Amino acid sequence: MPIIRTIRPNDNTVVGIWNITESIDDLSNQVVLSSTSKELLKSRKTSIHKLQFLSIRAILLEFGYSDQDLSYINNSPILNNGKKISISHSNLFSCVIISDFKVGIDVQEFNNKINTIAKKFIGYETLYVKDNDTQIISIIWNIKESIYKIAEIIGLDYKNHLLVIPFNINDDFTYSWLIYKKRKERYISYFFTIENYSFAYLIHTGDE
Repeated sequence: MPIIRTIRPNDNTVVGIWNITESIDDLSNQVVLSSTSKELLKSRKTSIHKLQFLSIRAILLEFGYSDQDLSYINNSPILNNGKKISISHSNLFSCVIISDFKVGIDVQEFNNKINTIAKKFIGYETLYVKDNDTQIISIIWNIKESIYKIAEIIGLDYKNHLLVIPFNINDDFTYSWLIYKKRKERYISYFFTIENYSFAYLIHTGDE
């Protein structure tokens, strides 16, 4: 199906959420891939990974971009017009955020397994997170993943360098912090859920 949700948090930013219901052939017929992308698609070993790859290009098309407008430097996506972009996918959902500012986005399917690894990325948040609260823990992960995509710091410690301020599942935003050496940044961190998935996106305007 087309984009199921479009969010425009400001005049310079757009978020697109895609729920994958199509076949590989259906999505392939919607987008035109460069020769490089065709090879990348072939290298995807599973059907779901192929669908995720194609759905990201389908979102870009909805926003007026082609596959040729997207490239990667050090595994980070970039657009040839200078706009900032972040992408994410989990099972049957894909999402993209495009902005004039640095941005990060992440989607995560709810899975109780995240509770067993929470201690690896939750530090300060233990003050308010209840054990096995899968939704809250997933959103914290979403937010920290999004910060990582903005910060681009090798060796960033999610547990000690990234902090998420307390929030309730019914909120739509909270604040988060990157504290790394002399770098200290605060982010407004937006989040929401759709079906059995959590999403978060961050915009770093430089004013925080």
